[in-house]
Amino acid sequence: MDWLTKIFSGGAGNIVNSIGDTVDKFVLTGEEKEKFKLQMEELLQKRDSEVEQTIRSELGAKERVLVAELSQGDNYTKRARPTVVYMGLVFIFLQTILLPFIKGIAGWEFVIPELPTGFWAGWSGIVGTWAIGRSFEKVGIQNNFTRTITGSLPVSRLLK
Repeated sequence: MDWLTKIFSGGAGNIVNSIGDTVDKFVLTGEEKEKFKLQMEELLQKRDSEVEQTIRSELGAKERVLVAELSQGDNYTKRARPTVVYMGLVFIFLQTILLPFIKGIAGWEFVIPELPTGFWAGWSGIVGTWAIGRSFEKVGIQNNFTRTITGSLPVSRLLK
């Protein structure tokens, strides 16, 4: 997690210097200016520390959820991607074939809702990842990448 510290460590100094240049226009004495810079730097470092702690706790929570999902005995968690793929196909079938067919046969006037852009982005990402993983798995290519996609990578290896 040193990358978090690297991200936040340089930010406070640059902001304090730019604020100090602005303060030069309003504060006349050097002592008041330095006192203000120190207080601002302290406040910014405190804020950066709080942001870093929040990010760390969020990553820790995500890690615990991932470990719990991968270590449970329920195989449905590992089959969730195919379920999303099949449900996406059902939605696409409803929108492009079934609802237009009903509309044409029955003569009803109703608007067929469009599938949102978020659906297409998420669904195509899941389908692509699942298809690549299954293709590699069937060909027999085994490495950390394919095991991550297919869900067969041991939890201990995934978290390192």
